[in-house]
Amino acid sequence: MNRVKIFHFLLSSLSIIGWSLAIYALMIFDKARPDAAIGYFQSHGAEVRFEWDPEQTVLLEHIIWICAALSFINLGFNFYIAQRSKIGWWVNIPLLFTCSLAAGLYIRFVV
Repeated sequence: MNRVKIFHFLLSSLSIIGWSLAIYALMIFDKARPDAAIGYFQSHGAEVRFEWDPEQTVLLEHIIWICAALSFINLGFNFYIAQRSKIGWWVNIPLLFTCSLAAGLYIRFVV
């Protein structure tokens, strides 16, 4: 395999792993926190979920931060590759980094 194919394979695999972690985090997000705006929900007659699993919240936070770290590493690797080969910038890598960083900060300071 030549160098460009190895770089392409590494970027692809890191992106797939990062997005898989993000999708898994979305799947456990439902049980990780109680519903917000309880007064608003109750005033309109909607059912409100009061039970939540604090262990799931910690797991969700760890998964989000791992996803952010992985995408940051992938972003640095993409910068290195874009400078030295014909492979250009991949849009999904900064998008994943921005989303996971925002979600990690939200879970850390708001939830």
